[in-house]
Amino acid sequence: MTEFADWFESITGKIPFPYQANLATRPELPLFLDAPTGAGKTAAIALALLWRWFKSSESIQKDTPRRLVYCLPMRTLVDQTYGEIKTWLEEAKLTDQVGLHMLMGGAVDLDWDGDPLKRCILIGTQDQLISRALNRGYSMSRYRWPIHFALLNNDCLWVMDETQLMGAGLQTTAQLQGFRQKLTTYGVTRSLWMSATLDPELLDTVDYTPDAYSKLHLGPDDLEHPVLKQRLDAQKPLQRASTVWSGEKNPKKYAKALASEVLTVHQPDQLTLVICNRVDRAQAIYQELSKSDQSCLLIHSRFRANDRERSQSQLKTYQGIVVATQAIEAGVDISAAVMFTELAPWSSLVQRFGRCNRRGEQNDSAQVYWIDVSDLKKKDIAIPYEPRALGAARSLLQSLSDVGYHSLERVRQDGNVPREDVDGLIPRRYDLLQLFDTSVDLAGHDVDISSFIRDSDNADVAIAWRNWSQAEQPAPPKDMEALRRDELCRVSVYRAREFIKALHNQNPKRFAWVWDGMQGEWVSVSPSTPVYPGMSLLLHCDGGGYSEALGFTGNAKDKVKPISPEPEKTRALEPESDADSKDQLTQTGQSITLQQHSDDVAKEVKRLCDGLAAYGFEGDRPNLASLLTRAGRWHDSGKAHPAFQEMLGNHQPDGKPKDLLAKSGQYKRMAEERRGFRHELVSALLALAEGEDFLLAYVVACHHGKVRMTIQPRPMEKRPKQNPKYYALGVWEGDRIDSINLGDGLVIPEHTLSLACMEMGDTDGVPSWNAQAIALLDEFGPFKLAFLESVLRLADWRVSKGYSETSQGGHTNDG
Repeated sequence: MTEFADWFESITGKIPFPYQANLATRPELPLFLDAPTGAGKTAAIALALLWRWFKSSESIQKDTPRRLVYCLPMRTLVDQTYGEIKTWLEEAKLTDQVGLHMLMGGAVDLDWDGDPLKRCILIGTQDQLISRALNRGYSMSRYRWPIHFALLNNDCLWVMDETQLMGAGLQTTAQLQGFRQKLTTYGVTRSLWMSATLDPELLDTVDYTPDAYSKLHLGPDDLEHPVLKQRLDAQKPLQRASTVWSGEKNPKKYAKALASEVLTVHQPDQLTLVICNRVDRAQAIYQELSKSDQSCLLIHSRFRANDRERSQSQLKTYQGIVVATQAIEAGVDISAAVMFTELAPWSSLVQRFGRCNRRGEQNDSAQVYWIDVSDLKKKDIAIPYEPRALGAARSLLQSLSDVGYHSLERVRQDGNVPREDVDGLIPRRYDLLQLFDTSVDLAGHDVDISSFIRDSDNADVAIAWRNWSQAEQPAPPKDMEALRRDELCRVSVYRAREFIKALHNQNPKRFAWVWDGMQGEWVSVSPSTPVYPGMSLLLHCDGGGYSEALGFTGNAKDKVKPISPEPEKTRALEPESDADSKDQLTQTGQSITLQQHSDDVAKEVKRLCDGLAAYGFEGDRPNLASLLTRAGRWHDSGKAHPAFQEMLGNHQPDGKPKDLLAKSGQYKRMAEERRGFRHELVSALLALAEGEDFLLAYVVACHHGKVRMTIQPRPMEKRPKQNPKYYALGVWEGDRIDSINLGDGLVIPEHTLSLACMEMGDTDGVPSWNAQAIALLDEFGPFKLAFLESVLRLADWRVSKGYSETSQGGHTNDG
């Protein structure tokens, strides 16, 4: 442990607590880390993983997953955690060896998934991470879902922090771990839950029973560590505030009374923290306090990223009054002398108390006030919490005069901590298998996973505001750039629906807009349109509803200024569509022959398989790595289709291409009659016709994410004039493909395409595509099958990126 302690201190400048060293050097990671607020859990897990990756024995390195998935309930925690780990990686000189990526509401790094061999740390909100682990990633292209699904369920360690705020997502993380164990994965997959208040019984689900004894908690040495001892001994006197929340519809009266009480006890040159349960109350209190001569700051989750980051950047050194919501409840490293908190569930209160006299340096001035509720039987007075949970917390508060660590420990040891139920649904095996199929139903709808991620009253959409000429066209232009992280504001589904309705009532021609990947355009969202969590909506600035000082208000009088793009913040969802034959991740700026590209991708697949040899592919099927490598050579054979070669501008005067191309430096628009043409479907059909294994045909078909479990026409397709028996994705029954030389001895003879496999059952002895795909799913399970898809797809991305890096410019369309 001495070696670890020296290494830890060289990176952080601090001597590790004994439990931090234990976590890094023990033979196996625990399921639970039980440590109080301020005990350094983030450093414990991040540096433990770095130590196990690079400094431990070979056996521990082999048993440690190569991806750390750090799951947090709030964006404020993501920002802070990302910054801390970035600093540690720089101090450890590991930035080249470990990727660090952020995933939260629109702020999704686009290159984290490019190298499955590289160790990486992913830090994100539960919405972004769990939605991806369920194959329905929020705020991203649907065609990229399977890649994230694969990488977040294979060879990874999930760490859930501040679990008391996760709601329904908590049990979903347990179910997912149970699924990974039962359905099997490639590489080691583990989960670890961190909290000072977690009850392990909450994770006991129908498919997962955790070992409650697999827990690491503070030992006697930790309690005597001089730094930690000072924090644990910090005094936090408690008393009831004079102001009481009475559930008024308009919180102005309450805000005025509480603001007066806060100003009376606020100490100059110190931090006073006021924590509310609702954004509207926080906004009202902030407005009242702003009338005084005291410095005030408002922190909540309903700000655009730019405005929120500007406020949060002041927090660490701020002296004045901070009004906040649950956004500051956990993980934020601040220490207030005085705290006011509205009555909340016990686990939330414990976390809030951790923001007062955090380091034990304010024992002479610390004071915590709790704000009671007048009548818990009054309708909606407890929202967003349950009256029963608030009543149980109130009973405990009434018995306490201090809420420091030792007082709270006595409550826990006496068994008086109220059991908090977790609402919401949990995914069952049937749901997971249904979610594996990423095609929409016949009505164009997806499975709604929101109830698996957050409680029903705690689900959000993201809204951005922009200007465009509504006189010329009411809808945003099709070529408008993708929405960016810095302009997105999270809003509850309920408030978003209310605001859309108000906009429409004010002006029947005024809508919100959402990008429709099936149609390749912005479509209107009216009061009758379903609004579901994870949606990214676009509003015109004239509609109002947002204030830079207050955040989202829903008030049309608050006119909005659009945010100009900043270079480091412009990356966001690329608006892909079925009507578009391009895959932006495999484009390049030069012409590449089909034979060369097939050879390059096959070699890259082999390199990846060699690097992933520890996964034991051959244990699932003999020569599986060789099959994937062969799929790399097959994957773009469908580009030999005359329609695709014509699009690439590769036709000579006699109508015959000189050399078949995979990519082109210049291209034409795909013929309208072939709109949405998918070359990978042609590749798969050719492979089946040549008697290749269906698994090869399947991963070939999947390598752009647009053809997977089913083959069906898209809504924008019309029956071709030639009236073929079958058609789908721009490919027609009877299409002729000339002979293709893919290199390494693989020559495909001339073929006439058959799409008979589109049928649900066997047709003229041709097995159904869907039935064979389901058989593969049964054989490998969803996690492994998705990973096999990803190997080929990532190889294609990586090879294409190599071409782009050597390109001198130009345009391309490679599909």
